[in-house]
Amino acid sequence: MRRLVFGLILVSIAWLVGLAAFITTLPRAGHGAPAQSDAVVVYTGGGGARITAGMTLLADGAAERLLISGVNPDTTRDNVAELWTGAPELFECCVDLGWEARSTIGNAGEAARWAKKHKATRIVLVTSEYHMPRALAESRITMPNVEITPHPVASGYLDGDGKPASVLAWEKLAGEYNKFLLAKTKALFAFAQN
Repeated sequence: MRRLVFGLILVSIAWLVGLAAFITTLPRAGHGAPAQSDAVVVYTGGGGARITAGMTLLADGAAERLLISGVNPDTTRDNVAELWTGAPELFECCVDLGWEARSTIGNAGEAARWAKKHKATRIVLVTSEYHMPRALAESRITMPNVEITPHPVASGYLDGDGKPASVLAWEKLAGEYNKFLLAKTKALFAFAQN
């Protein structure tokens, strides 16, 4: 019994240390355009900040095409067009919406199929800063031959010093850390099989 309790304490300490490392190494929200790429891919999530950031990158010439992955089935192309501030013809020709994905794994699969279809070998990945580590892990499994540049967007969960902004933020980040651990484990097995 003592060994079990000691083991649980060690696992808990390791998890807490890992959570602290995860939070302190989260990327800061991106400022300015990344290097020129073939495409911008947005993994959607709460609010429209991610979509707006992706649209801004496309409108500023950071890439030739934009995929917004994981669009809510009730959202129409016209709804998304309301967020667009660039030239209308650029939206019409070069913004693609993906309605299939319902998870980060789904986003990565949808993005991989889209990247292959459009022969994109360099993409800018846009998602929230706390979600970026897991999004990269999943995306690198499905797109091993694509160069992926992260472009993190502020979620509001981190304050100006990069620390959790509230109790809710701690809960969200702890949950994301658990999901990240699973994604990294999956990535290790995928790497071992290749």
